[in-house]
Amino acid sequence: MKQDLQFNEQTCSTSDSELHYRELWTLGQQEAVRRLSVKTRIEFKNTARYELIKDFSTRAERIAGNYARLYLELERNGKPELKGRFYWTGLAAFASKQVMCALDYASNSKWRLTGAAAPFFDITKMHLGEGNFWLFQDIFVWHWFYINYPDEFKSAVPERNWNCYISDFKTTFQELPWIDDALPKINFLAETTPLKEGFDLIRNVEALKDGILRRELQLASLMKIADHEQLWILQPLIYENWDFQLLLDGQAKLEGKFGVPRRLAAFSTQCETGDPDRDVVMKEGDLYDATDRMIFITEIANKYHYLMNKDKSQMETIISTISSWHNNE
Repeated sequence: MKQDLQFNEQTCSTSDSELHYRELWTLGQQEAVRRLSVKTRIEFKNTARYELIKDFSTRAERIAGNYARLYLELERNGKPELKGRFYWTGLAAFASKQVMCALDYASNSKWRLTGAAAPFFDITKMHLGEGNFWLFQDIFVWHWFYINYPDEFKSAVPERNWNCYISDFKTTFQELPWIDDALPKINFLAETTPLKEGFDLIRNVEALKDGILRRELQLASLMKIADHEQLWILQPLIYENWDFQLLLDGQAKLEGKFGVPRRLAAFSTQCETGDPDRDVVMKEGDLYDATDRMIFITEIANKYHYLMNKDKSQMETIISTISSWHNNE
């Protein structure tokens, strides 16, 4: 049954200030969609419109680039003097690059071409594509609002809810992929406690000069937002699907053999470097188990934090390279 996403006056706020926030959240959502779209021209109308990029891997590449731009304060109204406040987005740039690698494998592996395995690759591709796309639709807009309307952010947070978006825009949004499956699972993009706590820590980071305390708060903010994205978005969205769990079990048994990629994060533009100082490999546990995955995520976050402290210049050079992917086609 299709989920009813029509505007409901009884459940959505209607005061002038709350309507203002709903309009801004709607515009932010429109921007998140536009970042993953290309402009196309309608010949007979001599007009242009945006069309969502169809290739999942290219979407993941763009998402990585946009996360990198957030970290580097390259957004309009970004604040270069506060670079590093959005600490999670630097790590997310590497994570989305890793999703791109997995999607490339699911799309182009020689094993896929044998025929019998093709449906399994398609299932993997669909779940990875859905998680990557809808996580970006969630988290990019929180950052977009914070960057552009910092003084209004805290009061606006409770007003974000897909059901309360402006109706004219929602009609267009209805065409987005996986929309009927995704939105109920992620509570229609509404606030979560770790999300709010993460941005409170970001605000604290902004008030500090570089030093031990600022770095500790950077990591703390990263882990709060990681809790939000992993436990409130990706867990219900993709990891609780039995077919994806089955495929992840298969990957765990075959990883590193026959070209099957390992479960890892590589702090490089490469999918895997072979350098233990750059690759964090999941050695045990199940990716779909929230506890196991958060142990792995914490290990990745600690390695990221270590490398950012050890050689921030090199890490930011890599993040800068990834940022150039933001409008790839």
